[in-house]
Amino acid sequence: MQAYLIIALLFFLGIAAFVFQNPTLVEVKFLNWTSPEVSLAVVALIAACAGALVIFMVDSFRYFKLAKQVKDYKTDNKKLQKELKILQSEKEKRNSRENKKSSQSSESVVNPEPAANSNGNDSSDA
Repeated sequence: MQAYLIIALLFFLGIAAFVFQNPTLVEVKFLNWTSPEVSLAVVALIAACAGALVIFMVDSFRYFKLAKQVKDYKTDNKKLQKELKILQSEKEKRNSRENKKSSQSSESVVNPEPAANSNGNDSSDA
């Protein structure tokens, strides 16, 4: 933004120098139209203002196009964030259910202690 303002200031300083150095009267012809004699500086100022207006309109069109894209992207982003939250909550529910199932199955399986032989013989002695 600052660079744009500096360039614009330099451009207008150049136009001002041109205006003060060229007070000559000129006649402008465009197609069938002929102007009365006016200062060359006035012609230059009108041309510069017309160019600035055209650039402003082109830039405004580009700005509104980009602003529409940004708005669309923000809308899409909000939708995707909602979808992400839904998926994360579903994942958490699924994980909690799996954890409950695994904890219930591990609790139901009791580790039986090795049973002692009734005759007192170890199988390793045989």
